[in-house]
Amino acid sequence: MKLDDCFRKGLLKRIPPDMENAHRSIELSASNIEDADENLRIHRYRVVIVSSYTAMFHAARALLFKDGIKERSHECVPKYLKEKYKDMGMYANVLDTYRRFRHSAIYGLDVVLDEDEARTALNSAKEFLSIVERII
Repeated sequence: MKLDDCFRKGLLKRIPPDMENAHRSIELSASNIEDADENLRIHRYRVVIVSSYTAMFHAARALLFKDGIKERSHECVPKYLKEKYKDMGMYANVLDTYRRFRHSAIYGLDVVLDEDEARTALNSAKEFLSIVERII
């Protein structure tokens, strides 16, 4: 699916820019990073992956709110970032990778995660949030 398809299908739609929700999304992202940190300490690696992805997703939503975009599809968010924030292409790919990884972690029956994978996800989330905060 392409970005135009996301808008045509209503998976992304234009709304008035909303900096209040952008800042609330940043706060929610930071809170999910704290959750991931805490779960890493107690070796809950699946939860770290899910919380790290959620942190990245909410950071990305902050940019969408800033731009006046409402999302109705996790799949369309990285597509939007790649097109509208060219410098974030690599981070949009990371977001999309963890979107799929999170799906496997939640629904997969044989998914085994280790500390290195969890730590990498958490570090990616921290870096992602830092980049978004600079843009916001």
